[in-house]
Amino acid sequence: MIDFETSGMSPEQGGRVTEVAALRIAGGEVVDRFVSLINSNVRIPYYITELTGITQSMVDRAPPVSEVMPELLDFIGTDTLAAHNASFDEKFLKAESDRQGLWPAHDGLVCSVKLARRIFPGMPSYSLSKLASSLGIRFQGAAHRAEADAEVASKLLIYVAQQISERYAAESVDPQLLIEINKMSAAKVPSFLKKQFQRQDLNKSQKKVGTVQKFRHYKGGVYELVCEATQESDLSPVIVYRSHNGTVWTRPKDVFFEMVEVDGVRVPRFAPIEIE
Repeated sequence: MIDFETSGMSPEQGGRVTEVAALRIAGGEVVDRFVSLINSNVRIPYYITELTGITQSMVDRAPPVSEVMPELLDFIGTDTLAAHNASFDEKFLKAESDRQGLWPAHDGLVCSVKLARRIFPGMPSYSLSKLASSLGIRFQGAAHRAEADAEVASKLLIYVAQQISERYAAESVDPQLLIEINKMSAAKVPSFLKKQFQRQDLNKSQKKVGTVQKFRHYKGGVYELVCEATQESDLSPVIVYRSHNGTVWTRPKDVFFEMVEVDGVRVPRFAPIEIE
């Protein structure tokens, strides 16, 4: 989770970074952090000082941007990057990196504003402070300072993941899943998550001793169940299964489990075989 304080709203209009906080989240908690004021050789407008409390003398004494940016990019590495209103922070990250001849290597971008809109639709406000207050997440420190904002945004992201876990009985929430949710409309998210974690449950059950892993086709062939997947074109569930010679097949889930009539008797198209 990253948060920049800046001297303006856009690098294209001369805005520069004045402070950064990057907090690493793992296992549902903040495990490491990188925080620094930044000297970008820029004048701090009065209204920015009023908003953030960051003064000209503070940034004049801070480490230079040429020192901070390489350290920041090294801290981020190839982790997934998250921010509240992520496009703003990523835009400054890329602009300041480019000034130093550097290029960020983060693996994807998660926007906690978009996530909140999809997981908690209908909230009165999605600004960080008001959203946090609505969800019972407390600020520690001053708002509009990088570490305090990143701290509460991290708590928000963790809270979102917890809500997904509770609603869909998920053991863990992968960052790539959050990226996928960011791309969807709020209306599509519940069905997507339901299918996603149904597939995870099926994969997990296959690993347990004594559970069903093979199916016998009504015509006699025996097939190993590989997993349940989601068809990219329309997010419909499909069953992936493998024959004795290693050939992999897929069928729509409802077809795989449907009943068929054989000699006047209804039987499963694929009947489960219990593994001893």
